[in-house]
Amino acid sequence: MGNSKIVNLLFYWRENNRYVFSRTKFLTLAVFAVSFIFTLNELSFFFSIIYSLSVSLIVFIAGFAVHNIVDIDAGFYEGNPGDDIRHFLFFWNDGYRKFRLSKTKLLTVALVIIGLISGIASYFAGEGGLIALGNILVFVVFAIIAFVIGAVIHQLTGHDHSRYAQKDLDASKSIKIPQTNENTSPLFADYLKSADELKREFDESESKTRDLINAKFEPPQITNDKFMAVVDNSRTIFDEQYLGLLNLINYSKSDSAKIEGEITSRMDNLKSITDKLDDLSDELVISMSKSNDGDIHNVLNDMETLIDSINDYEE
Repeated sequence: MGNSKIVNLLFYWRENNRYVFSRTKFLTLAVFAVSFIFTLNELSFFFSIIYSLSVSLIVFIAGFAVHNIVDIDAGFYEGNPGDDIRHFLFFWNDGYRKFRLSKTKLLTVALVIIGLISGIASYFAGEGGLIALGNILVFVVFAIIAFVIGAVIHQLTGHDHSRYAQKDLDASKSIKIPQTNENTSPLFADYLKSADELKREFDESESKTRDLINAKFEPPQITNDKFMAVVDNSRTIFDEQYLGLLNLINYSKSDSAKIEGEITSRMDNLKSITDKLDDLSDELVISMSKSNDGDIHNVLNDMETLIDSINDYEE
């Protein structure tokens, strides 16, 4: 992702080798900004900062607690602050990377905007910044109540959908695999067959694993997103390794020890990725009758370690 370190620090958490948009951080910053603006004329600059930080800290702690206890709107985000904020404010994430316009969120945002307008009107009417904040808070409370009710209905029924969905994001952003070269040396024909077989095995394993993840952790859930993110990373690394392997097979004309060693290394990587994906599928099947998911997370950690090791080797 191309965001600066400051943007990542302010708006994102680092999870599973990717940056995930933090709704808690966004709301904390918004509360701090509003509190500071409306108290600046009532309090000194220093005490306005202290007051705003105190209120923001409460919001941050509450948001962090909710994030860890309840999976509410566990969305997959784009890594672009503009799109991520828009998705957070106006869309549900229904299923794997499918954003749908949310009437609940539209109502919630509308109530907050009305509260801000009311607060600004009070402020310019000379009622003072603290009174203005109080007016805003009243509407925020109503907005929270509306959101909680809508979120519960959405989780239970899934009926809070606009008839018009945002364009679904691709489930897999795999790189395009080129066709094999007709002039491939006969020396590498067996390698080519093995590579195609590994590709077929991975595709089958990936499809099975995605189905099992959705069955075990019905979306939208944060856990579902975490598992899917690792599968995504596996797909990306597999395709990169497979592309490199095809290039070696298609364009190598001599059977040197160096070329053969590189081909073998990449094929081992492909097999290792598929094996780990199979292990994850097996654990998901076993876990269907168990309440403890510890073994699944251990396999997930192993997959992340494997992906990191391949990335480190390539670098």
